[in-house]
Order: sequence, then C-alpha cells, then structure tokens
Amino acid sequence: MNGALAAGVAALRRFYRPFLLIQLAAVLLIVAYHMDARVRDACAVLAAWKVAGGLPFAAAAGAFAGGLLPEVAKLVASGGRRLRPRPGVVLFNVAFFAINGTVVDLLYRNEALLFGGDARVGTVAAKVAFDQFLFTPLWLHVIVVLFLWRQQRFSLAATVRALRGSFFRARVLPLLLPAWCFWIPMVSIVYAFPLPLQFLLFVLALGAWSLIMVFIADGGAAAADG
Repeated sequence: MNGALAAGVAALRRFYRPFLLIQLAAVLLIVAYHMDARVRDACAVLAAWKVAGGLPFAAAAGAFAGGLLPEVAKLVASGGRRLRPRPGVVLFNVAFFAINGTVVDLLYRNEALLFGGDARVGTVAAKVAFDQFLFTPLWLHVIVVLFLWRQQRFSLAATVRALRGSFFRARVLPLLLPAWCFWIPMVSIVYAFPLPLQFLLFVLALGAWSLIMVFIADGGAAAADG
C-alpha cells in the first residue's frame, strides 16, 4: 500500500507547482462564475459549442487539457527555464487524451441517462460511485497497458511479456489510489455544478491530473524527463 501511494507522492513533489497553478485556475473559475454574469454567459457559450461539436469537440478538449495544458503549465511554473522537450511523448499524450476525452464524454452522457441530470445529493453520489468504483478501475487497466505499450516501443510481444506477474498490484494500484484521492472529491464538485461549469472544471481538473497520471503510468523516472 505504501509503495502504491509513494508513486503519487513522488509525482506531486515533482509537479506540485504546475498542479497548483491549474487547480488555482479552477478555483478562480468557480468564484468568477458565481460573481460575474459575463463569465456565466461565456461558460454557456462554451457548453453550447461542446453540444454542437459532439465527440470531436470532446476529443479536442481532452487533447488540450491532458496533452498540451500540462506542458504549458510546466513551462510557466518553471519560470521559463528551458525544459527537455520530447515531441514523441507529447504527441502520444495528446493522442491518448483525445481518446480519453471521448470516453469520458460518453461516460457523462450515459450517467445522465442512468441517474439523471440534476445535482441532487443522491444523483451526485450515484454518479461518483459509478464513475470511481466501476469505470475508473476498468479504464485504468487500459491506460496502463497503453503506456506500457509505448514504453516497449509499441512492441506487442514485449508488452505482453511485461504484463506478466502482479500486474494490478505493481502497475494499476499505484495509479488507482492517487486517482481516487484526486477524482472522488473533484468529480463530486463537478457533478454538483451547473452543466456549463462542469465541462470547464473537468478540462482544468484533467490538466492537473494528467501531470500525476502520466508520471505514474510512464514509470516515474521515464515520465520525469518529459
């Protein structure tokens, strides 16, 4: 258990500045949404774009939030110091988070059908439980396999060999525990807010979470160079 949590702690130690920067942006958005009608109108416009854009818009938003926003946040938090860019890593992350954005958008749509679109306590609790204790453990298995496949230079045979052993305990659990710590409170907030704000909060939350997720799924040391 300690080893699984250690991976999340190591990720936070390395990326806490950009992580906090993105989280601060989320808090400021919530405050501005409640205090300024212009912000509410802008959120409503973005929500309308999302509805009109459908899954391609969700994919583009996921690619931006998980693949590009963390790179910008790392650059800003570093004070402009030169980082070691790895274009292949960034491109893989952009592609992955485009897929992830599509999957999560489908999740939210189906949760609305299953549990309703209101923000009552029971509805929010049901969505959080379904999201975190059914969807998340299953999806994390896919995430870990995909990042392992990239680590193995996209060799299927090498990936299969690397999957042998205690796959869940060694690779999935170190990602699942930090995911629960981050996403259970976060999605509780997201599901409780109006639809226009839900989407923007998710984008900002995904940008922060991807800093931790990529670090852990990529094996820590390998991701640290990204």
